[in-house]
Amino acid sequence: MRRRIRGAALLPKRTARATVQTLKRIPTAGRVCFVIAFVNAAIWGVVVPPFQVPDEVVHFAYAQYLAQTGKPPPQGPGAQYSPEEEVAIAQLQVLPVIGHPEERGVLTAPESEAVHTALAAKPEPLGPGGSTAASNQPPLYYALEAIPYWLSPSHDLLTRLALMRLLSALLAGFTVLAVFLFMRELMPRTRWAWSVGALVVAFQPTFDFIAAGVNGDNLLFFASASTFLALLRAYRHGLTLKRGVAIGLAVAIGTLAKLTFIALLPGIALAIALLAWRALPSGRRKALLALGTTVTVAALPVALYAVLNVAVWHRGGGLTAGGLAGATSSNLASGQVVTMRESLDYIWQLYLPRLWFMHHAFFTTNQLAGTWLDGMIGHFGWLDYTFPVWVYKYAEYVAIGFVVLALAGLFRLRRAIRPLLPLSVCFLVMAVGLLASIGYAGVRYQLNTGEQFAQARYLFPLLVFYATFIVLVARALPRRWAATFGALLVVLAMAHGLFAETLTISRYYG
Repeated sequence: MRRRIRGAALLPKRTARATVQTLKRIPTAGRVCFVIAFVNAAIWGVVVPPFQVPDEVVHFAYAQYLAQTGKPPPQGPGAQYSPEEEVAIAQLQVLPVIGHPEERGVLTAPESEAVHTALAAKPEPLGPGGSTAASNQPPLYYALEAIPYWLSPSHDLLTRLALMRLLSALLAGFTVLAVFLFMRELMPRTRWAWSVGALVVAFQPTFDFIAAGVNGDNLLFFASASTFLALLRAYRHGLTLKRGVAIGLAVAIGTLAKLTFIALLPGIALAIALLAWRALPSGRRKALLALGTTVTVAALPVALYAVLNVAVWHRGGGLTAGGLAGATSSNLASGQVVTMRESLDYIWQLYLPRLWFMHHAFFTTNQLAGTWLDGMIGHFGWLDYTFPVWVYKYAEYVAIGFVVLALAGLFRLRRAIRPLLPLSVCFLVMAVGLLASIGYAGVRYQLNTGEQFAQARYLFPLLVFYATFIVLVARALPRRWAATFGALLVVLAMAHGLFAETLTISRYYG
C-alpha cells in the first residue's frame, strides 16, 4: 500500500519533469518568439478600449454566463447581456463608437469616474443567456476564460476583462510558437526561417487586434496551427501513439473551440489516412493502433460535448443534430432556397474574378484585393477605421512582387519540398475546405442581410501558410543573402504593426 502511495506521489513530479524537458527541447529562439508575441498582443490589449475588438461583447457575455453558472448559455429569447455588461456597454459608450470613427468614447476623467461609479453599484453579473452570434459555439474557449474571470483580484468587470484579454494574448503567443515549430519541421536545415516565419505572424496587425480582445478565434488559431504542426511532424517522423495523441488533441481542441474548424476536418481525415498508410510497412498492428488512438482522442471529447449539449444543457446549436442542420441549411430567412449554383458562383467570386458563364454577379469590386489583401494589411475596430488609401494602393504592388519572389523561392526549394507533396495535397484540401465554408456562409449572410460576410481574419486558421509564404519570399535570394532579407522582412512586419498600433491610438484617443 505504501509503495502505491509513494508511486502516486511521484506522478506529479514525473509530469513536471517531462514538461520541463519538453520546454528545454524548444530552441531558445522559439521561446523568445513566444514571449515577443505574448507581450505584443498584451500591449494591443491595453491600447484597444473595452469591447472595441470585433464581437467582444458577445464573447464576453458567453464567458461571463459560463463562469457564473458552470454551463454554456441556453440561447433563449432573453436578454443577450447581463445587467452588469449592459451598464458597462452604456457607460463606455461602446455602441456610439462602433461604426463612427469620429467618436472616441470615454476620454475625460469625469467620464471615466462615471463608468467606475456605475459599476461600483454592483449590477447583477448574471443574465438570462440569450442568443448571440457566439452562443451556439462550443464552450472550450469560454471555459478557459472563466479561469482569469474568477482569479481576478477584483470583481470589477473592467479588471476581469483586462485579465481575460491576457489569456487571448497568451494564446497568441502559443500560436506563434506553433508556427515556429511548424517552420522548423518544414525547413529543418534553415534555422533563420523558423524565427522569420514566427515573427511575421507575431507582428501581423490584424492578428494582434483580434488577440487584443476576448474572442474565440484566438483558440481556433492556436488549434489550427497546432494541427498543421502535429500532422507535419507525424509525416516527417512517422505516426506513433504519442504523435497520434498530439494530432487527436489538436483536432479535439479545434472542434471544441469554434465550429469553423469543422471545415478543416475532411483534409485532416485525409492526412491521418495518409499517415496510417505510410506507417503500415513498419507493422500493421502498430499502424492501426496509432490510427485508432488518433481518432479516439479526437472524437471522444467532441462526442462527450455533443451528449452534454443535448441531454444536460438542452441547447439546440453546435455539434448537435439541430446545430448541424442549421449550419448546412440552404434556406434563407425569407424561405427562399439558395441553389448549389449560387453557392458555387459566390465562392468562386469571393476569391477569383467572375467567369463569363456565371449568372450571378455578387460583387462589383475585386475581392482578392478589397477583402483579403486589404484586410490583411488592416481593417480595424469593427471594420470602421483603416490605413490611408495610399497604403493599400502601394501594398498591392508589394504583394505582386512578393508573389513573384515566393514562386522563385518555391522553385529553389523544389527538391526539398518534393517529398512533402502528398501531405501538401492534404493541407490544400484543408485550405479549400475553409475557403469554401467562408463562401457557403457568406452567400447566405449576404442574401439575408444585404451585407458582406467575409473578413481577412477568417483566413487565420491558415497562418502557417502566411509564415511559409514570407519565408519563400526570402528564399528567392541566394543563400548568403536570404537570411538578411528575411530579417528585413521581419523589420517591415514590425513597422507595419507599429503603424497599425499608432493608427489605433489615434482612432480612440486622438
